Amino acid sequence: MSTAQVYLNNEEIEELIRDIPFDTSILYGEENKEFGVCPYITFYLFHSADKVEEIINKIIDIYEDFEKNIIDKPFKLRYRDDIEVWKKSEKWSNNRSELIELMHKNYKNHLVYFIGATSGDSRDQSARWALESKICIHTKEYSVLKLSFGDKWYRSNQIVWHSFVQKCLEQLNPIQAYSGYEIGNTGQFAFVSPEFETVERTFTEYFYGLDIDHPGMEFSHENMFIADDRDGLGGGIRTPTWCFLLSPYWLEKLDLSEEQIREKLNDPRIEITKIIDPEDSTKYNLWIRLGELSLYPVEEGVPDLLVMANELIKPIRCDNLKLTTLDAWSDDPNPRFDAVSSKQWIARFDEDSTWPELKRVKVEVQEPERIDIVIAGSPCPHAGYWYTFAKENSRQYFKQGDIFPDFESDWGDVYWQFDGEE
Repeated sequence: MSTAQVYLNNEEIEELIRDIPFDTSILYGEENKEFGVCPYITFYLFHSADKVEEIINKIIDIYEDFEKNIIDKPFKLRYRDDIEVWKKSEKWSNNRSELIELMHKNYKNHLVYFIGATSGDSRDQSARWALESKICIHTKEYSVLKLSFGDKWYRSNQIVWHSFVQKCLEQLNPIQAYSGYEIGNTGQFAFVSPEFETVERTFTEYFYGLDIDHPGMEFSHENMFIADDRDGLGGGIRTPTWCFLLSPYWLEKLDLSEEQIREKLNDPRIEITKIIDPEDSTKYNLWIRLGELSLYPVEEGVPDLLVMANELIKPIRCDNLKLTTLDAWSDDPNPRFDAVSSKQWIARFDEDSTWPELKRVKVEVQEPERIDIVIAGSPCPHAGYWYTFAKENSRQYFKQGDIFPDFESDWGDVYWQFDGEE
């Protein structure tokens, strides 16, 4: 990128902002360095040094599952960590034994190990399918697994994808996880290119649903809670744009029960999945999906689901999160995030926010219609007393999320009806 020229002019921005919501497969930019909007998911892992072997085997399991059962377009390139080169897939298959052997070799020198694969023509191109992982032997940084996935494929395979994601969450037991849209950077590892960071800064003023997820965000608790500014994810949760995880660590800091969280996010468009912590059955994770995957164009108004989630995580939000991996040079004419604009973006769903300046449209939040009749086998939408005509003396108390029981009945399908809170 030139240090003296603007990367995207106003005409290019206007065309992209107009067209991308209708076709997220659009790529634009210099050959083999094209950017595009991609759905992604990232898992941040906090583990001790003695868990490294276990972690890499779990990540390789997911890698193999992702490639065999999920992607519909083959990986063109794979990263070989020992020589720090992206190799064509037909020339290097990187099977499990090779990956583990290289990990042990590299740990002796670097204490970190990278795995990567992409369906793109280069590591610098936003890919339809991509995987990157950074595995650390120390606790100053998280280990990370990040996947980019096909938007059009997802629309036709949502059940398959969400089942795969839940399996990943159960296997990895991450301390943080996020999913949504981003300017696809999976494969860039340590530093996201200045061009991509410029596009991120530009597009965040047009799409509320565009997230920012960088490799440089993964600092862990050991050093982040000592620092006053807490500019890494060890200092708090990032503002969600679609799916996010509340792990036992952050649930404890939030100091809310499962029922209280469900009450604060009581909306039929929100899905909350409870996942028992595999290392401690008395603890649990909450994987929260905020409606449908969307870019939420700014002109349509502030999205109420993202406002609700922001209000929930605000006490543990990482307000000083660093959004760039490389600092801008003094004469750079392109927009980039700095300390001030980063805080404004993180807080964009606060009641007093003006982000984006002069473009913000407030939409009156509608109270969700309360559901007072539910078929048996479904979760209880809100706490209280419920009864069914299909059984005498059936009135009983259900907590939000409890499953309504089913049984044989002359009435046919069994329905439970709300009958008050007392």
